[in-house]
Amino acid sequence: MLPSYQNSADLLSNVANTKLYKDLIIQLNKDFSLTGIDLDFSTNNTPSELKEQLQRSVKELILHDFNSYTNLLYRIDVSEKDTKIVDSTNIDTYIENITFLILKRVWRKVWFKNQFTK
Repeated sequence: MLPSYQNSADLLSNVANTKLYKDLIIQLNKDFSLTGIDLDFSTNNTPSELKEQLQRSVKELILHDFNSYTNLLYRIDVSEKDTKIVDSTNIDTYIENITFLILKRVWRKVWFKNQFTK
């Protein structure tokens, strides 16, 4: 059963304790690359470094390349319904919540792939 998490830090700190943390980063890199975004998350990143880098990247996309941002969400398969209910009154809170949605979806992909390809 896939556990639920409260926020990005909670998700990443729990995933970091598994062998799938590296797979999560590899999947993130793959999704960014397939969207045409030249960005590489290091598999040596700590959970907090990964979260900060992802948040900076998402903010940069929202502010300067919104089309790539929406393509990324589509590629990762973040539900449009979920993005619409995220509070957007504060950009930093919005970015934090969108980052969490991205991480949850990527983690779900990695977790399921691991469960069914053993």
